[in-house]
Amino acid sequence: MISDDNQALVKNMLEIVANDSENLERTMSYLTDDCVWVMEPGGTEYQGFEQLKAFVDVAMSGRTHDKSEHKIEIYNWFANDENLCIEYTHGALSTGKYTFGLRLKLKTGVSRYCITYHMREGKIDRVHEYICSTSRLYSCLMPIILNRLHKLAMKKVAKG
Repeated sequence: MISDDNQALVKNMLEIVANDSENLERTMSYLTDDCVWVMEPGGTEYQGFEQLKAFVDVAMSGRTHDKSEHKIEIYNWFANDENLCIEYTHGALSTGKYTFGLRLKLKTGVSRYCITYHMREGKIDRVHEYICSTSRLYSCLMPIILNRLHKLAMKKVAKG
């Protein structure tokens, strides 16, 4: 049985992923101050609110969505009282900011995501996000891009 707090969190996270993923403040409001976020492939890890905010700021600055061609589609999700797992796909337009100037169009369906949230009293305290692709090129680039994102985020944290 899912607690009322975690049930509300599940509902809100599904709505954010599907319809409001660009709303950084809304997403961050559901994370604990000590939240840990791990990205795969590569295993880059962000610990605490400051590192997570830097990572999300950098990641979001490098891509945009439009609701017609590059949208998020949830194709599966499940939850229990401690965990929420959302499987989804989305397309995006790369701004070139962290892809070394390359502007890429990623069609919806080419990249697949599985994001698992660990919930604690209506907040998220641990996230594991897995990204895979049907594109060989994108599969090869993803660890490089995630490593670049990590370096840029840590640089942002160091600057304060």
